[in-house]
Parts: sequence; structure tokens; C-alpha cells
Amino acid sequence: MRILDKIAPAVLAVASWSAMAAEPSRISVHTLAGGKEVARIMLPIGQQHSVQVEANQVEQERGGITHARGNVRVTIRSGGATTAVVGDEVIVRRKVLDARELAAIRALEAMGAPGKRDAARDRKELARLKTIIAAHGWPGLRFAGPELAANAFTVLMRTPPREMEALLPALREAQAQNDVPGAQLAQAEDRLLVAKGLPQRYGTQLASGKPVIIEDEGALDIRRKMLGLPAMPTSSGQ
Repeated sequence: MRILDKIAPAVLAVASWSAMAAEPSRISVHTLAGGKEVARIMLPIGQQHSVQVEANQVEQERGGITHARGNVRVTIRSGGATTAVVGDEVIVRRKVLDARELAAIRALEAMGAPGKRDAARDRKELARLKTIIAAHGWPGLRFAGPELAANAFTVLMRTPPREMEALLPALREAQAQNDVPGAQLAQAEDRLLVAKGLPQRYGTQLASGKPVIIEDEGALDIRRKMLGLPAMPTSSGQ
């Protein structure tokens, strides 16, 4: 008699947050290959999500971590849409926000709210962003998710040069940790340089449809590649 060693898939309903508005969470799904992360999905904070994990082996670890291995399928239902993630190893992380984190998230959400823009609103949002950075570092993808992180970057790009220069170290550190897209750092660095009357480094700032003068243009594409930017489509002509 042949003994089958096939393991039946384990099914774990990680969570269904449709009734947990009082407990906002930061939820992310990480796909691994060879023990290294190759893809990540950050679920929008403050929305209702349902996440189900199916795999040969599912372990519930401390800190709200679910680790699945072998024929993994993660089904995410969010806002009426369904997304499936498949792989050999997937980690789902869920962290309930504490009061300070929740206040920061709410402030970032307000930064993206529609309405009339004026100097007073820009100053208020800048003050909030400084408070968030002081408490949590730059609010990048891991802390805020892509949409709210983009709100923070928008506020930065409206900031006067002196204030921007003071905040850039936090953005640089986040980018070095792959928590901020390289394109954002390139734009901020170039914006500051141009505001100071200096040549830009990455060719992101335009005037009359052409890049403002660029430092060491022969090495431009090398610098752009280091931040994940494509080569410049045409020469600046400088």
C-alpha cells in the first residue's frame, strides 16, 4: 500500500476588519523568494479589509505576523475589489495603530483632502508634517502606505527652500531604506538646488519644457539609474 505524503492545505482567516473601525491597523502582504522580499502590498489604512491565507503551512507569530509557506494563496478583499497573491512564502503583517500613530495617519489623510489652498493651509500642513517626522521619521510606504506617503511628499514640495532643506535628511534616510521612491528624492533634491540657483543633479526640473541646467550632464543617466529613474529621453541641450 502506497502512503501519500501530500499535506492538505491549511486555511487561516487572518482577519476580517469590516467591524473593527475602532481598531485601525497597518496591514501589509510581503511575497518572499529565497528568504528575500520581492513584492509588497500595503493596504490603505482606515479602510475595511478581509485577508485570507491558504498554504501548506501557516504559522501565527507574535506581533500580528502570519507566516505562510508552500503553495501560498492570499486573498485580499478591499473596497469591493479582490486581489490574489500567490507564491511559496508570504508574510502578512498587521499592527494595530497606537494613539500617536493614528493621529499621524489622520493628519496625513487631511493633507490630501480637497479644498482651497493658501499660505495658511500650507503652513499648517508643514507644521503637522514636522511633528510626524519628529515622532516617527519620514512617513514613507511602511508607515503610511503609498497614498498617504504621497501626501507627505506633496507637502514637502510646497515647502520654502529653507524648510525643505531641513526636512531632506529624513527623506534621504527613508529612501536609503527603500521606503520612499527614488523619483521623489530626485525631485526634492533638484527642486532645492534650482531654488538656490545651482545646477540640478537628476534633470527633474523643467523650464519652458526643457530641463534646467544640469550638473555634470555626462553622468546624468548614471545618477538617475541609481535612484531608479529611466535615462533622459533627450539631451537638455545645455
